[in-house]
Amino acid sequence: MRISFVGKGGSGKSTLAASFASYLSHNTDAPVLVFDADLNIHTPELLGVGSIPYEHHLSHPEATKRIQLWCIGDNDIPNLGAFRKTTPPTRKSNILRVEEFSATPLFDLAAHKSNLSVFAVGTYQEDGIGASCYHNNLAILENIMSHTDDAEGYVVADMVAGVDAFAGTLHAQFDMTCLVVEPTKRSVEVYEKYKTLAAEAGVLDSLMVVGNKVRSADDMAFIAAHVEVDRILGYFYEDEHVREIDRSGGAIVIDNLNEVNRTLLTDIACALQAKPDARNERLEHLWKLHHNYVSQAFVSERFGDLTSQIDREFSYRQLDS
Repeated sequence: MRISFVGKGGSGKSTLAASFASYLSHNTDAPVLVFDADLNIHTPELLGVGSIPYEHHLSHPEATKRIQLWCIGDNDIPNLGAFRKTTPPTRKSNILRVEEFSATPLFDLAAHKSNLSVFAVGTYQEDGIGASCYHNNLAILENIMSHTDDAEGYVVADMVAGVDAFAGTLHAQFDMTCLVVEPTKRSVEVYEKYKTLAAEAGVLDSLMVVGNKVRSADDMAFIAAHVEVDRILGYFYEDEHVREIDRSGGAIVIDNLNEVNRTLLTDIACALQAKPDARNERLEHLWKLHHNYVSQAFVSERFGDLTSQIDREFSYRQLDS
């Protein structure tokens, strides 16, 4: 199963993503892969694995090259430029099965703790100031997500802020997208925009909401007045343990969260587990996105017809047999 946490900058995405990943680690023996895709990299510290060095960032050029070459496998792709952010897996691709994660090039790029493996996608570096776009960094995460089979484990992503996930395929790469909403007008506006785009993109069914930084019944009522009740998973109350981490740093300890917040994490896990196996449906959605993306002139004029990269005989469920 795979889940992403999105929302307005500062809404508490990293806190919720790290808390949920820690909950999974605490309550299951299954492997949990955690991706911090935010510009501001906080999730590794919140999970107690320390900072991840730049050379291990997934968007570091050498790391990206290693991952892409591995994903390509035996496909006839003449150069890495033709392996686009939307390129889907085929029967000749290497697939990252989370239970066999240690046999992939990604293993050495992660920080490990118990059954957690934590990644940083990357952030701006000095040589990229004024010369790069962060969406370019996210392309390697798109490749990883589309070439990952999570049937035997979990993937948790702390995503980019706001609606940036719609700049590529990441909005369509998860069983559940958990939008973190504060009891504020600006946060609700981000939800409304995200919901509109999710509906247009055909992924509205995966969108759920968690109210965060809740102090009172009035805060819950404010969020409930702006979000459909069947889309609200629950509310994460202001927590002394989280406040102390925000002041002094350190890792989230599940047992130190208040009981209401621990119950919410259980509810999120139950809602995620209740989702149907949508691996192949996601794949068909990725085929459409790839076709639309590579049909643009700036791609086709440089690399030719890349729609042939779609292998309609490939199925994730083939991997289960």
